[in-house]
Amino acid sequence: MDIVEYLLDGLEAELALERELGVRSVPIDRSLLEPPSAEPPVQVAPAAPAAPRSAHAPDAAHVTKPSQPPPTGRFDFVFLHDRPLSEKGVEMMAKIIVALGRTAETAPIILGTPLPEAKVYVVLGGLALRKFFPELRGSPGQWLKASNGADVLVSNSPEYILRFDDASPELKTIKANMWRNLKAVRQRFGK
Repeated sequence: MDIVEYLLDGLEAELALERELGVRSVPIDRSLLEPPSAEPPVQVAPAAPAAPRSAHAPDAAHVTKPSQPPPTGRFDFVFLHDRPLSEKGVEMMAKIIVALGRTAETAPIILGTPLPEAKVYVVLGGLALRKFFPELRGSPGQWLKASNGADVLVSNSPEYILRFDDASPELKTIKANMWRNLKAVRQRFGK
């Protein structure tokens, strides 16, 4: 299969998923459609420490370390993971957070307790479910109710997803299911 067929298959699957979920319009970043400029960008060494990265750039700041105090405030949803994510896992979660229309500050990844207040806790993997909600049992895609009344969505860990070969059909299915579940969280809040 050549790259164009691969991309078209992925786009077709994504549009089918969007139709299934009832989405009528899909936002497109038109800057991605512009051809790259012929001149390479000029690299200038910064004189001072670099400014924080935008929400579109993967950054370790997307993850709250277990030793850090939890973010304050009430969130629509937060992600829970049982251990620090690898660099590729952080990159994947950064893309997911941006695709959900959020930032690291509005949808943090929590690695330790105490948990911040949230309407929905998105648990990334079975180990995280056992760590944060030992009384609950579930599988990816399942909605559960925590003892504090908050909704809990069980999802796959990014570290689990990264184990698969990029071209495997299993990965395509897992990613499509995970994305469908995460979009259900976004739709719950009308965003």
